Amino acid sequence: MGGFFAPDPPPPPSAPPPPPVPAAPDPEIAAAQARQDTIDRNRRGLLGTIATSENGVLLPPPTGGAKTLLGE
Repeated sequence: MGGFFAPDPPPPPSAPPPPPVPAAPDPEIAAAQARQDTIDRNRRGLLGTIATSENGVLLPPPTGGAKTLLGE
């Protein structure tokens, strides 16, 4: 069983060293990457917003007994 006085608790673990600070990116490289991202985003345009796969657009509707729309 325990004694009258509790033993000293172990010392807390030491804090880990801080992570290394990454080098600052070159402003020219960052600007070129930003321009390329803008060009890519503009290139996608309206087609990037369409979430229908080619199965829903190119294939004819299924002709089975299964309902495909609510209310059919």
